Amino acid sequence: MSTGFKGPIVHGPENSTKLYPYRTGMGMMPSAEWIVFHDDFTGKAASNVLEGWNAGIIDTGCTVTQGVLAGGVAQLTSDADDEGAAQYGPLSVALNGKRFFMECRVKMEDVSAMTFQMGLSVLTAVTNPEDIWTTVAADYIAFGLLDSAVCALTYDKNNGGTVTETNSNTTQATLADDTYAVLAIAYNGASTVADGSLKAYVNGIEVAAALTEAQVPDDLPLAPFFGFLAGHATTANTAEVDYIRYVLER
Repeated sequence: MSTGFKGPIVHGPENSTKLYPYRTGMGMMPSAEWIVFHDDFTGKAASNVLEGWNAGIIDTGCTVTQGVLAGGVAQLTSDADDEGAAQYGPLSVALNGKRFFMECRVKMEDVSAMTFQMGLSVLTAVTNPEDIWTTVAADYIAFGLLDSAVCALTYDKNNGGTVTETNSNTTQATLADDTYAVLAIAYNGASTVADGSLKAYVNGIEVAAALTEAQVPDDLPLAPFFGFLAGHATTANTAEVDYIRYVLER
């Protein structure tokens, strides 16, 4: 008797279109083989912390709320330049020898005046939102906007020095105002980090790869996070995250 499913349920299907290649063969639901976290933000936010997240870092005048969208959305608002908010989970993701991807669907009111980052962080300091994705964190991998409309992949290990990779596809990495895009990072599961083991994608197309292997933090548990800041003298800005998920080989 047919179930009606045309593809695998537990694992992502083989990708014939070459879009979103990092999903191929990865877990689509929690199982003995895969750790899967998917948040559509259908739960309520309390005191600027979204349901299912450990904590938030909120600058004065900023908010994190459940926005209005069918299926749920997280809305992050800022009222001034260099003010923002972030959300983070537990220190639960280590890349050493494990396949992994993390992605989110997000749109921003003004992409040229916005920092929006998602990724993994050791959470060395959590006083300000940007502590999570700068060298204050000591170990992190981040992807998104850095007060510019063009996405960037940055990372650091043991405060050895932040690496910002040059985009291989700047056109694809350039976002548009008030338009949803899917941002992603993915690790190929190599037991030893090599150039290109870590990649970044926009709407399923690769835009950057880590080429300084010694600075990719693969040797300790990191926390998933996302956050933003309004940028260069803007008075206010908003980001809306439709969903965020990560998949880790057990």
